[in-house]
Amino acid sequence: MNKIAIITILAALAMLSAGCDKIDNPHKPYTPVGGNKTVLIKDFTGVRCVNCPAAAETAHELQHRLGEDRVFILSVHAGALAQPMGNFPNFLTEEGTEWYGDNSSNPLFSVDHVGLTDGNALYVDQIDTPVSEALAEPQAFDIAILNDYDETTRRLKVKSDVTATSNYNGELFLTVCLVEDSIVGWQQVPGGLDREYVFRNVFRGTLDDANDVAFGTGNVIIEDAFTFNATLDLDTLYNANQCYIMTYVYDKSLNGKILQTAMEKIK
Repeated sequence: MNKIAIITILAALAMLSAGCDKIDNPHKPYTPVGGNKTVLIKDFTGVRCVNCPAAAETAHELQHRLGEDRVFILSVHAGALAQPMGNFPNFLTEEGTEWYGDNSSNPLFSVDHVGLTDGNALYVDQIDTPVSEALAEPQAFDIAILNDYDETTRRLKVKSDVTATSNYNGELFLTVCLVEDSIVGWQQVPGGLDREYVFRNVFRGTLDDANDVAFGTGNVIIEDAFTFNATLDLDTLYNANQCYIMTYVYDKSLNGKILQTAMEKIK
């Protein structure tokens, strides 16, 4: 990335700060009920958004409270405040920009896509109830991920098995994502710049041909199964020890509502 004077960076940050939503209210605790239904929180964030770190921390506190094996977070860098400048990292992706749509501020959230695809993006203090309610929904599908990673060639083979755990009627699709955790880099924070900020659960993109994969339309019967296979050559800039595959199933007839999510480390 090109280096520019820090004064120039901070001046640009000041001009863009109007698009960064301040986090005022802490989340309220909720206790979920139900079985093995999982939930995906998409955190639309930016490296130059001063209020995004606090929002991310609030979302992670909620995840810890409700269970890291049932609540997943995907940090999607999108919007004006995610644009790289100087030594700020570039986490932008085509898919993330598409998901972000016409929104103009950060941080924003969706819970199982609800609150995003219906045009009403959520603020972090609004996600507690939707997460709790989503966890209480009946589980419709089970997802098993098998990763086979070759450290020498950095080639990753991914197998995602989706099995219906109940009868279901809808327009079913899946998406398979690459996620990298614990990336250290520049992040704008209130009062200045954190040059050693730890970015969590960063969305690196979908695997080739693994976005909007159709696997069922109409009636799906319990124990019906679908398998998706993909191969990926892992970018040399990514830390394989901190990379994960995330697979989620969603229903296009419900505005893309996510029905189940699973996440597995690649090695």
